Amino acid sequence: MTRKILPLMTCALLAGGVLHADSSDYPLVINLPSAERMQYWDIGVAFTHRFIQPVKDHGKDVYGLDGYAYAGLGITFGIKPVPGLNAFIYRTADNKTFSLGLQEQVMNGERVRMAVRMERFDEVVKETITPFGKVGIVGGVLQVPTEIFVTDDIIFSVVPTYITRTTTTDTILAVPPGASPNASPNSGGVFNVGLGFRANITEKFSFVSEYYPRPSKFAKAAPGGIIDGATYQNGFAAGVSYKTFKHRFSVFGTNASGTTDNQVLSGDYGGGPRPSSQWSIGFNVARVF
Repeated sequence: MTRKILPLMTCALLAGGVLHADSSDYPLVINLPSAERMQYWDIGVAFTHRFIQPVKDHGKDVYGLDGYAYAGLGITFGIKPVPGLNAFIYRTADNKTFSLGLQEQVMNGERVRMAVRMERFDEVVKETITPFGKVGIVGGVLQVPTEIFVTDDIIFSVVPTYITRTTTTDTILAVPPGASPNASPNSGGVFNVGLGFRANITEKFSFVSEYYPRPSKFAKAAPGGIIDGATYQNGFAAGVSYKTFKHRFSVFGTNASGTTDNQVLSGDYGGGPRPSSQWSIGFNVARVF
């Protein structure tokens, strides 16, 4: 009897390991994409919500929850004939932006995982010049999300990103008062590298954080209409994530109000990230089917 039970238990454990290795996970941390993938024809849905009003105004406005918010909805699904290939579409209320594209997981090693991601974004609002630049733009994004597993529970991520067009492309960048004026317009796209860190606290809870550096071309530039000497800021997001059966809930604080790659990594979207003291609350809900 024992001889029969042991092989059955071994097969069950091995099958469980295979199923775990082949499980799907929505390829999104906070705003940056991960190198995860949806397997087979699995479908993942993500709902994002970003409050605009800063937390610093305290209880009189429920720490920013009384203010306006931007919601977004994304769908990612696996393409079974090509292992690791996902297609995705996302729509957010910020300038009614649509993003759609493909992501291919090209490496899934024990300590390093990597993907290549290409997308097109389209701000559906009418093209208009604002004090912070132009809205109603269309562009493309190329990314290489890379994750480094220090341990199974401590993960660093690096997301090299090239954005073909941003809010201030083809415009002359403003400068702080007293600085030399820019003589030529900002041309071309923007290259940036988003950074992330995740640490699993328990089987279900984890700490998540991201950092969006200010592109070098904006280091000495001022957002349009800002005359107090301020320049573009670095962006960040940090909070906690709770994972249960096929669901992942994340709550965090961030000074970057956007959610798409061109919004959080371009450095100039809507005047760029706010000063660090002006952070507000956001959350994501992801579900795998």
